[in-house]
Amino acid sequence: MRTFKRVLAAVIAVVLVLSVASCSLTKEWSYKYGDKTYDIGVYIYALYSSYTTAQTYAADAKGYKENESFMDLKIKDSDGKKAVARDWCNDKADEQCRELVALDKLIKDKNVKISKSDLEAAEEVCKNAWDMGPYAAYSAQYYNPIKSQVEDYGVSFDSFKQLFVSPVGNSIYALKTEKLFDALYGKGGSEEVPDKELTEFFTKNYVDYSCVPVNLYTSETGDDGNAANKAFSSKKIKKITAAMEALADQINSGEIDFGNAGKTLEEDYSVSESDISTNKVDTLENLKSNNEDIYNALEKLETGKASVKTVGIDGDTPTAYLVVKNDVTKDTKDYIEGDNRTSVLQNMKSDDYKDYLKKEAKKIKDDKKFERNDGAINGYQPDMFFKKSDESSSSSGSDSDSDSDSDSGSDSE
Repeated sequence: MRTFKRVLAAVIAVVLVLSVASCSLTKEWSYKYGDKTYDIGVYIYALYSSYTTAQTYAADAKGYKENESFMDLKIKDSDGKKAVARDWCNDKADEQCRELVALDKLIKDKNVKISKSDLEAAEEVCKNAWDMGPYAAYSAQYYNPIKSQVEDYGVSFDSFKQLFVSPVGNSIYALKTEKLFDALYGKGGSEEVPDKELTEFFTKNYVDYSCVPVNLYTSETGDDGNAANKAFSSKKIKKITAAMEALADQINSGEIDFGNAGKTLEEDYSVSESDISTNKVDTLENLKSNNEDIYNALEKLETGKASVKTVGIDGDTPTAYLVVKNDVTKDTKDYIEGDNRTSVLQNMKSDDYKDYLKKEAKKIKDDKKFERNDGAINGYQPDMFFKKSDESSSSSGSDSDSDSDSDSGSDSE
């Protein structure tokens, strides 16, 4: 009897998988705009993406348990919005799909040109992620095909590639958004940003600095083979920082420049040349996020001046930095007229662009050419992606397992 139940559970599991996958085989659609149709797999992938994102929010929710469904929990997303996880997933998936429809409509309406070579390169990025995983090109240990995660739910490669955003390289969706962005805010665009405005944004939100780190500790390998860090004595630390402050004073008086100071520190304290940053340009926001100590030091400096910032003095790896604030206006030509213009423009207009796409996605619901296949879409709920961590071991257990184990295994399918 126990064996019969196992066979029956296996048959039910196969039927369920095939019934979900059949949607992509029958080309059931989810959204339409004019003569363009989006397969149901596009919506399923959007729902899967929203589910995995919601899972990260749910981990902080009250009542969350790792091996239980979180669909009924109230979550808070990165924008501060609170909602029941199931509703949040459904709404987010619908929003993503409408943004895709709006994006394609805008590209057509504004006659945005995308080269064949760019599309082929973007498709290859998508194909590699589908077959091997987004990071597999770096190492075999990152082999994790997205195909194996979503195909059984009814997502084909053609559906997947329309919404996939790659963390390493331009996917098709990212390429489209980039080209539309350029058509709006770039040279000759309908919302072109004048050089004067872009220059003002650059000089206000970017910083140019040079920096030399000097370790105030030593690293030694113990008898157990493990490296151990030990801070220098307070006397030695004071001597090194005093020498660095003397160099900063010489820079401030005009006796030497940063290059001379860097060479001195390189020779006296074995600083690696590769650790010396010269004329490094970054946004103030990025610098504050990645190295708040350097950010704070630069905030207090006038252009062309230097100072020494010591961090981690109470720990095992104290470090002193000689920091110089350079004249960021000298970088204007390279960043406004050169190849870096696009990155500055994106930093300036990215929030506006996101809001623009959201508004267009909201507007499209009232467009007479837009259709949403509620009958098909409502047949898919984010709950279907939930799997217990021991699900595979339960379904592959021996005949000596209990009847209750077999039933829970089939239910989880």
